[in-house]
Amino acid sequence: VTSILITSLFFISSFQLIRALILCNQLENPTPCIVETMDQKASSRVGAGFTLYEVSSRAWLYELRQKYGQDKVKTIADIPDAELELLRDMQIHMLWLQGVWKLGNIGLELDKKEPSRIQAYHNALDHFGEGEEKDEPFSMDDVIGSPYAIVEYVVSEELGGNEAMMEFRKKCLNCGMKLMLDFVPNHMAVDCVWADDPSKKDFFIQKPKDKNVPHNPAEFMADGRAHGKDPYCGAWPDTAQLNYFNPEFRKAQVENLIQVAALCDGMRVDMAMLLINRIHEQTWGNELRASGWKAPPTEFWVDAIKEVRQHYPSTIFMAEVYWGLDSELVGYGFDLAYDKHLYDHLISGHMDNLRGYLTGHSENFYRHSAHFVENHDEPRAVTHFCGAMRANAAAAISFLLPGCRLIFHGQWDACVKRLDVHLRRNSKYKVDEGTKNYYTKLLQIVAQPAFVEPDSVMKFVHPEPYDGNSDNDPWRCVSWSMIYNTNRYFVVVNYTDADSAARFKLPQVDQAETKDGQVSVFEMMSGKEYKRSHEELKSRGLHVVLRPWGIQVFRY
Repeated sequence: VTSILITSLFFISSFQLIRALILCNQLENPTPCIVETMDQKASSRVGAGFTLYEVSSRAWLYELRQKYGQDKVKTIADIPDAELELLRDMQIHMLWLQGVWKLGNIGLELDKKEPSRIQAYHNALDHFGEGEEKDEPFSMDDVIGSPYAIVEYVVSEELGGNEAMMEFRKKCLNCGMKLMLDFVPNHMAVDCVWADDPSKKDFFIQKPKDKNVPHNPAEFMADGRAHGKDPYCGAWPDTAQLNYFNPEFRKAQVENLIQVAALCDGMRVDMAMLLINRIHEQTWGNELRASGWKAPPTEFWVDAIKEVRQHYPSTIFMAEVYWGLDSELVGYGFDLAYDKHLYDHLISGHMDNLRGYLTGHSENFYRHSAHFVENHDEPRAVTHFCGAMRANAAAAISFLLPGCRLIFHGQWDACVKRLDVHLRRNSKYKVDEGTKNYYTKLLQIVAQPAFVEPDSVMKFVHPEPYDGNSDNDPWRCVSWSMIYNTNRYFVVVNYTDADSAARFKLPQVDQAETKDGQVSVFEMMSGKEYKRSHEELKSRGLHVVLRPWGIQVFRY
């Protein structure tokens, strides 16, 4: 048994090592994971972190038309300044306006006919829980089509077109906010602008002419084009798969990127890892080889991001990415990548794994990560985390780290119903004032210089037993400091369902201002000030007692 166990551990460790090397792109490509050595220009674009607010463009317009009147809000250029000022007052730095591009009719008709989607629409709009406000029942008029089956990168006329977008961007900038838009690189709508152009036929993956080439006929259209997909799921029937081994297509797609960059300050790139050469090969290798295509010598993102920044050097690129490929994409030039692993650890709640993940990565890794507890792809946090207390504690951990703090429309209201991206509206809900107040305080904190300035410094702090007795369960806490010049903050979160008490040695406490041997320790969430002995803070640390799912942020 011992021999079998040792052999198993050897193979597991070897597999993990090989996988880590592959994910860092060391086996196939000399380009390293550059997450630890990002250049100064990248740091200046994202700093230590910023707060990003995601909102569905069509659903937001519907909501505002209900609030102000259809004749007052016709396009996104008509969004009242007061709405942007509310976001500014909540310390939002950048607005991600999701789903703005021109969509096609084929995808829309599919969305209105597919039975499982229709059932999902009814679930989203017709089923009401206790305390929920009843709304108009679902109708087919509510279906708007998938914002990720794009016809062309022109702002939809429903929203006012490119001119309205440029006006809206000016409004955002006047409120001190930048603008982020979607880019969906893996595929376009079945009826996209290239669909009927014979000269663009090879812009798409084509069905092999040789029937002996292994392929799934269900993944192809009658005209031979493939539907979009990733390696682990079936085809998306409203999309057409693009061919990233075609150099001419790559040039055309770079032009699309430049066209989008002209309208915004940043791009959220959908499923960005699907374009990595080996992933594209893994997904479509048989079809590509059958048509004579070979992997280009360079990665698309390395070339494309470099080209876009020749025109718009301050453009922020944020990658939606999974499968542990986040660091690789940052190495290719992305400023930010989804930190899905942190989200998964927060869902799991296993403290050893969570603490190991947090302390196992550098500050630079977090600076180039996007952290979230919900977005349009994930369930609402208040439901998925089984209540507001745990969801809010998860948000505190996510947002008080360096990096991008991604918050979704309705999140700070504790909205419980997920907004389906195919729908023009969300169901009505009651605002949870306690959660709204919590986020108001939390977002004010992360707007402080220590959480945004490039020169700030993060350091994890180990919890120690309060009286030398581990019965106080210090293991229940995760904690770190954020320091910028004389602005010092200490973050501690009890991410469990029981009380915890611990002592913490605060970094740079010896430099803290003292009066009569006392240090002022101000707790930001409660607004309470504590006087603590300077000598005790240096020798024994700060004593903290936290209730379940409790959070404290101290300025000292």
